[in-house]
Amino acid sequence: MKAITIKDIGKKLDISHTTVSRAINGDTRISKATRDRVMQAVEEMHYSPNLAARGLVRGKSNTIAVITPSYFANFSVDVMRGIEPEMIKTKYDICYYTTSRYTTMGTQGMDEYIYEMILNEKKADAVILINGSLRGKKDILKRYREAGIHLVYVEGKDDWGHRVHYDNQRAADMAVKHLVYSGRKKIGLLIGNIEWVESMKERHEGFKKAMQEYGGRLEKESVFSFIEDFGDAVKNSLYHFIKNKINAVYVGTGDEDAIKMINEAKKLGLRVPEDIAIVGQDDIKMAAVAGLTTIRQPITEMGQKAVEMAVSAIEQKEMKKMRDETFYPELIIRKTT
Repeated sequence: MKAITIKDIGKKLDISHTTVSRAINGDTRISKATRDRVMQAVEEMHYSPNLAARGLVRGKSNTIAVITPSYFANFSVDVMRGIEPEMIKTKYDICYYTTSRYTTMGTQGMDEYIYEMILNEKKADAVILINGSLRGKKDILKRYREAGIHLVYVEGKDDWGHRVHYDNQRAADMAVKHLVYSGRKKIGLLIGNIEWVESMKERHEGFKKAMQEYGGRLEKESVFSFIEDFGDAVKNSLYHFIKNKINAVYVGTGDEDAIKMINEAKKLGLRVPEDIAIVGQDDIKMAAVAGLTTIRQPITEMGQKAVEMAVSAIEQKEMKKMRDETFYPELIIRKTT
């Protein structure tokens, strides 16, 4: 069956297809009576706009790209859990890309290729970057801006672009304060890549400041960090903390690692929290099941906000005034402290 076009609607109503197009798009030059006639015909004739063709005419893709270091990381999954239902409410398509950025196997320039491809082929009107930063050839940020492609960073930042982020320093502060007030002095931090990942860097800084403020003993051995987990990072960190007589740990890498640490501690015959207290990060669903004390992060809500900001940036052409939305932590006390 042949698809209905605006020319077919114009022929039926004896008006030009230009008038039909303007009426559909809410052009104020079209009278209410004419617009009502057009919209009635649209419904009766089951007209559906060709978004691809419309995008070519306007220089738009009608697509929002989402780029993540991994499809399977808990943080990325929960962000996307917020993104998808919000995207369904919009007129935009969604396209996912993964860079596998934070792996020692290397991406061999895949992340740079993705960002350059989106820019050069106009694959998206806006890009949501999860836990990452824009990478590419010279002046990539400037070229995105000149092309009118909006950027929304979720737990990341750059010199230009909208931002959705979480107060990671306050989260670390809450964890340390709770452990100190619970009678712990030798407190450890399990953290990920503090060189590349903004949230890890901020939690590390927050931990150091909080230890100094609340009188915890901050020593070189207090922090165990890793770049990539090959499956034994949590076990190795626990051995490290036990060796250095640390009796409380803030697991800044997330609740999944905190739950792993609980299980590893039990294998060694340690009691949680009597022998070692553990505070997680994020409050994923399994945290409640495990009885894990943790610092809540509203990750899904952050994903929802990223979509709202991306759509607003596209439709309002927000190229100069950048929005910055901050979400705040909440201490959830359960059985591990």
